[in-house]
Amino acid sequence: MNRKILFVITTMLLIATVYPVVGVPNLERSFEEQHNLNEVNNNGQTGSDDWWPMFRHDAGNTGSTSSIAPNTNQLSWKEMISEEIFSASPVIVDDRLYISTGWYYGMLEPPNMTGRLQFEKPSVSEILNELTTYKDEYFGGVYCLDADKGTQLWDYPMYAPNDPAIVDNKVYVTDLDLYTYDSSLYCINAETGDNIWDKPVGDLVLSPTIIADDKIFLSCLDIYSYYGSLRCFDLDGNIVWNYPLPPNEIVWFSAPAYYDGKVYFITSDLYSYYQGKLYCLNADDGEYIWSKPISSFIFYFGSPSPVCDEGKVFAVDFNIYSYFGYLKCFDAEDGALLWQYPLGFSLTFGAPAVSQGSAFVTSFDLYSYSSWLYRIYTENGTLVWKVPVPGFTYWFTSSSPVCSANKVFVCPSEFYWYSNALYAMEIEDGSVIWNYDLDYETLASASIADERVYIADYMGNIYAFEDELKIGEISGGFLSVKGKVTNIGDSDFTNVSWAIAVYGGMFERIDRYMEGTISLLQAGESKTVRCFPIFGIGDVEIEVAVGMPGLTTIRKRTEGFVLGPFVFVKS
Repeated sequence: MNRKILFVITTMLLIATVYPVVGVPNLERSFEEQHNLNEVNNNGQTGSDDWWPMFRHDAGNTGSTSSIAPNTNQLSWKEMISEEIFSASPVIVDDRLYISTGWYYGMLEPPNMTGRLQFEKPSVSEILNELTTYKDEYFGGVYCLDADKGTQLWDYPMYAPNDPAIVDNKVYVTDLDLYTYDSSLYCINAETGDNIWDKPVGDLVLSPTIIADDKIFLSCLDIYSYYGSLRCFDLDGNIVWNYPLPPNEIVWFSAPAYYDGKVYFITSDLYSYYQGKLYCLNADDGEYIWSKPISSFIFYFGSPSPVCDEGKVFAVDFNIYSYFGYLKCFDAEDGALLWQYPLGFSLTFGAPAVSQGSAFVTSFDLYSYSSWLYRIYTENGTLVWKVPVPGFTYWFTSSSPVCSANKVFVCPSEFYWYSNALYAMEIEDGSVIWNYDLDYETLASASIADERVYIADYMGNIYAFEDELKIGEISGGFLSVKGKVTNIGDSDFTNVSWAIAVYGGMFERIDRYMEGTISLLQAGESKTVRCFPIFGIGDVEIEVAVGMPGLTTIRKRTEGFVLGPFVFVKS
């Protein structure tokens, strides 16, 4: 009997670890491309990696998430919140979407051009006057919607709220006081919209709310003295420290970035319109650590935000007089310039997104009047690929690329006009996967969470995109891995192809692949597909892929552990 048992186990082991794997062309395995999914490291409070709890996802401003994103431009829902939305992007936590209506000030158009490359600059007083001019026809606020359905849950009236941050079921957001031209910091119950507390900041806040390690970082401006500062508050709204800047040096609608106990921010000179610095401060006490010269173009749009990831700080450097741009990478510890990638004779204003060991950045080439999206290795600054972007990339700092686990999203536009198009592009080669024309222009970039993409347009519409064909729970079991395939749409699907791949284990001996077809998947129906036999020991990678003719393959990846005939899937 023992010999028979040993023979069966040995046979199963050989089948599971040696048997050759056959692939299918339309569902090619992509573990190599998907293996290095973005993870947020040392960037402080981000909620769950799958949510988007603050401006550009996390306190490092990476603009990237480990969540997968839709493979089609299928609109899940659209909701108008009855208010204009300016430069604000959605924030998503625990199946709720939060969005502020943003700043309303008159100078939204690009500056007047006196020649092909010459601009007529407004005075500082003109900019600040427009910034604080009361618009009696506009009433804004912070809105909360059901992220699954778009139903409005609550709103909190405000005048000019910046992008909020969500931590511990609380909404932290700043708003302009119309009587003092200073800002107040608010703490609002994320479920009910009730005010928990609000406290005066002391100056005008011109940045999204960034929170890390129980600290709130805000860039501030005294509009009477033209002095800027970076301030740190605790989660009760008490001032922790204040770092004053030299005269006329300000942080102009640029988000601070946090990494590994340090906070980084970019300043601009109010009179030169482009000269500034990249600062590094101790996040605990505001002590100065280092600064480096950096150029950014403010006018009415704002300086790009710095981005922190894996011990590096990334910043776009653009000289208004030479019209030459760079993506620069600094050592986060001492500020040493590690590399710089020339973006050429171009307008370069948006912050990069950092994902999977690469930085994604856009620029507008002034020779060809064409826009480009770059993928650059963060390790050494070498170019991976460069692809043209339809239309022209918009100038605003928040309209920057964002990344899901497998896609890059950009909002290109026509020259001198804002964007009303959202493009999804493949991370691997930059190819266009899908696009969608919004009803109106957008001044902000998209947000990604829970396998959906969200974006707002200028007139107050919020859009959510989601695949109708979805991969649900991936689970393990005896000798097998199972994946749930669901049709969440209103129409039946036919001939749905599926594939499951499992590989890894000790000595990389587990390598299984199975495929099949679901002949009919009715609207609202779910079916389970399986891969077997799986036998061995060690950590494994698991991927489930589904597709239909004319539909980009949808993939979902997770990790597991195999112990003999049992497969355990990590949650």
